[in-house]
Amino acid sequence: MNDYRLSHAELAELRAAHHRVREIGEAHRINAVILLGPGRWARDVADALLLDPETVRSDFKRHKKGGLDDLLRMSDIGSEDLLDSTQLRALDARLQSTVYPTAADVARYVEQTWGVRYTPSGMTALLHRLG
Repeated sequence: MNDYRLSHAELAELRAAHHRVREIGEAHRINAVILLGPGRWARDVADALLLDPETVRSDFKRHKKGGLDDLLRMSDIGSEDLLDSTQLRALDARLQSTVYPTAADVARYVEQTWGVRYTPSGMTALLHRLG
């Protein structure tokens, strides 16, 4: 098990930031780090937040490396699609006719079809943008 513990000061800073943020993605990332802080397992936190465990671990690592600023800066990541408009329309059509159990499965399809790699969390964001 990795040591995901945070100091009381770090937890207090994260809790205060959580009350200030307005973007739901930022709040979810902060929640993940806060829940890992007392030493919970990444898989348990991911299950509770309906996230991929690797996303939870990445959020924590980003926070440990660059603090709250790096964790919140992720809001800008993924705002630009890696697929062009034709590919997005084709993906949308595919999703209307084929059910994929997870965002990771959709990401695998996209990589095999167009050679464009998405993380599960990046694909989740794209799927939300597609509606």
